[in-house]
Amino acid sequence: MPRTATPRLFFPYLVLCCLVLVATTGCTSGRLNAARENYYMGKPDASIENLQDVSRQDPNQVLQLMERGMAYQTLGRHKDATDDWIAAHGLANNLDYYSVSKGATSLMVNDRVLTYAGAPYERTLLHAFAAESYMAMGLWDDAAVEARNMVDRLESLEGFPDDAYSRYIAGFCFEMIRDFNGSAIEYRAASALTGALQIDPETGAMNMTASNSPPLTQRNLAGPELVCFIGIGRGPTEYGMWVQKTAWGPSPYAKLYAGNMYLGRSYIFTTTQKLMVDTQKKIAVLQAAKTVTRVAMKEVVAHQVSEKNMFLGELVRLLLFSMETTDTRRWETLPLWLQIARVPCPPDLKEFRIVFYGQNDAVVKEVTVTQPLTRRGNTFVSSVRAL
Repeated sequence: MPRTATPRLFFPYLVLCCLVLVATTGCTSGRLNAARENYYMGKPDASIENLQDVSRQDPNQVLQLMERGMAYQTLGRHKDATDDWIAAHGLANNLDYYSVSKGATSLMVNDRVLTYAGAPYERTLLHAFAAESYMAMGLWDDAAVEARNMVDRLESLEGFPDDAYSRYIAGFCFEMIRDFNGSAIEYRAASALTGALQIDPETGAMNMTASNSPPLTQRNLAGPELVCFIGIGRGPTEYGMWVQKTAWGPSPYAKLYAGNMYLGRSYIFTTTQKLMVDTQKKIAVLQAAKTVTRVAMKEVVAHQVSEKNMFLGELVRLLLFSMETTDTRRWETLPLWLQIARVPCPPDLKEFRIVFYGQNDAVVKEVTVTQPLTRRGNTFVSSVRAL
């Protein structure tokens, strides 16, 4: 009878596979880093070029689609952006079905050899930004589909952080298709997460409870309004760093104008820093047991190789433990501050001016927005990114 493969033959083969996977991952990271650098240098077209060829065998394929979609959205290429994000969503869902072969390899090396499917908050924001792009194209039903995807994710968090920004966008998408029951549920959920920021579940109007503004119930619901989704700054990098303009300070915000008429200001709903930190706390608990198992397996492999060749065994031990690192990959072109403004506006709004304020209320940037600017009834919708 033929003899089955023994562990002594299997482990060296597995080690070789590990090294090949690590080398491949390193090459991919170089392209991703170049794309991110170009994006934050104000060259989203170059960022797209960096990520033109997305391989299905690439462990960073979902990340590449996330990053490229953001560059497309920044350029106003909303159809391309949604195509990438829908593809990323489909791939990530497929990856939720555990791969046995790569799972075994991750136990030998680290989780970076697994194909990245996105942190839970990134998967939710994938739908939020896709919804923004659909609204920019006036595709309200498609935006509502993304809203339902957001709600599905947010209703099954299993201990991962909730997200007021995505909750509000989901509510707004429902409002735009006249699903007022659905919008009220999401506005109420967003309000519960935003602390001092009060959100009216019936209208989506927002106000700081400590401000001198009139109560939300006195708002003129019949008048036209502008809803603007605003991203400011740069989210955390793979290494947990926040490379921000010092001028932004800790709590930037924006004021909106139609000509010289002041319309109102934006409010922070959440930050990707907070979502990341809260996610890491949850992951740390889940990872503890897996790390212990991985370290034990590496010792077994090194010991078995040492029985044949002590020098080679020590070399294998050195290689395996040098690769014992945490998977810190993340969607790096996300904004740091996720904000929303909902303000009254003229009925014939064709453009608006947005002024960004940072440290000590100093003006950091000013932009005139003409696109995207879509309309649904009396509601104008736009989105802006300030780097």
